[in-house]
Amino acid sequence: MKNLALVTYNQLPELNYSDRLLSDPFKKYGFATEIIPWDKKNVRWKDFDLVIIRSCWDYHHRIPEFLDWLNKMEILKGHIWNPVNIIRWNLNKKYLIELEKKNVPIIPTLFIDKKNVKNIRNLLNEKDWRKIIIKPAVGASSYLITKIKAGELSSESPEIKSVLKQSEAIIQPFMEEITTEGEYSFIFINKKFSHAIHKIPKKHEFRTQPEFGAKEVLYKPEQCLIIQTQKILGEVDSPLLYARVDGLIIDNQFYLMELELIEPYLYFEKAENSAENFAEAAILLGTTLKNCACVM
Repeated sequence: MKNLALVTYNQLPELNYSDRLLSDPFKKYGFATEIIPWDKKNVRWKDFDLVIIRSCWDYHHRIPEFLDWLNKMEILKGHIWNPVNIIRWNLNKKYLIELEKKNVPIIPTLFIDKKNVKNIRNLLNEKDWRKIIIKPAVGASSYLITKIKAGELSSESPEIKSVLKQSEAIIQPFMEEITTEGEYSFIFINKKFSHAIHKIPKKHEFRTQPEFGAKEVLYKPEQCLIIQTQKILGEVDSPLLYARVDGLIIDNQFYLMELELIEPYLYFEKAENSAENFAEAAILLGTTLKNCACVM
């Protein structure tokens, strides 16, 4: 019997419903599954044949500790998914600028830190943005996200000051399509398209998480959109067990909002055989790439 660790956090000790669907597929391949919070003490991680990060959903509140944990996990190259270096890269949404330089269409984005925050009015005056979204560069689950009028923001605004206490800030134009059309998530397993989800926010709401009243339905995308989102993953020079590509679709063009490579919800419950395909891909990658440094 081989050993599999599915990594969670203390507030979700039994995983979410979607990830619990992984247990039986892995069992068929001879794996005993253990669910372990990422910060649990005295875990012998190297004793596991596979370690898969699933729901470490408090990492953005504990960045130094999480980075220390990642450093310890370096010994698991080829055993941990996604690879540690990819998780580090994906922690800060500055990766959006890197991808934009590779011709990936993104939502226009300004990065604000403590050094340039005093120039925030001049930076915004250069943009024709009426409403804006402010959020942390290191964050998840709509944490500290705010929508305000661009003209109301200054370096002394509580919205920007609260974010800068946590990390750098991202400022983006508010895209009306998020309320009229919703957001789309394309899920990939081993860089191959698996399924897609249409996230439809509640009326007068821009956040697309279920806790804010959004609906999540299976979506059948046109082939051109699958090609566009797969091309985004092609710019990540590393094997990936899982990826969720989140964005807007405007005039049949996909615009990237976030590339989720750390702990995305993958909606196994909405796509038949997706949990089985995930387990098969994990075993394939774990078998063929155990000695791979997986460096970007």
